[in-house]
Amino acid sequence: MSVLAALALLAGAAVGVWRWQASRDPKVDTALPDMDRALADVLAAAGDEPAVAVNGLVRAATCPLGVLRTGGRYSRTAELYVAGGDEDTLIGRIAQRLPATYQAHRDTVTSGSAPPLTADLAGGVRVSVRQLGIGWLVADAATGCVAGPATTPDSAPPPEDPAVPAITTLLDSLGTAPAILTTTTLDCPAGQIRTVAAISRSTDSGRLADRLTVPAGARTYLAAGSNRVAYRDGTASIIVAASDDGTAITVRRTTPCR
Repeated sequence: MSVLAALALLAGAAVGVWRWQASRDPKVDTALPDMDRALADVLAAAGDEPAVAVNGLVRAATCPLGVLRTGGRYSRTAELYVAGGDEDTLIGRIAQRLPATYQAHRDTVTSGSAPPLTADLAGGVRVSVRQLGIGWLVADAATGCVAGPATTPDSAPPPEDPAVPAITTLLDSLGTAPAILTTTTLDCPAGQIRTVAAISRSTDSGRLADRLTVPAGARTYLAAGSNRVAYRDGTASIIVAASDDGTAITVRRTTPCR
């Protein structure tokens, strides 16, 4: 056998080994059901008091999986809003109500916030619930280093979705209209938890708490210093906030598991 033929054979074998190793890498698609289940269990444990919103899957960091193979650490979150001062009570309630298999525990308190909750699932997913601000918490389900897409696509809600006219009416009351509409779903025991989100056209996003008319009887929560209003009107949660750059208004409307 010539030297060139031997090198080609070795190269082919190396590629075969690389592909075999890549096929054994943990996949984000495999972890996603555990992530959904963790967030759905957290929201169920939180009860019907908080206003909530579900966010999509994001690649939070890049990490090495092996030789010439790059993976990512993926995260999926849900936000929860309660009255200021009730953050610790809510996290404690979630810790008590989560299934025993989670082995949830409260960590050491930091910076005057409520002690966060963490738990590890058998599939390598870690779930945490922590305070972001006054009356504002986030539940995060995160993977270890896994193979998967760099981004995940957003989907638009169908025009007949009842959230679309509700969000359109709300933004109209603030002097603007939706520019982009997307929907995020979270699998849960009875079906799905669904968040429809809108980014408005360019507009004044200031003083939302003063400008927004919240329906009578709704439970209202203000995230202090964040120019956002969260409220729960019946079973629907609505969160209105200024966009990150302050040039638009965002609205998220979430319906419970059904």
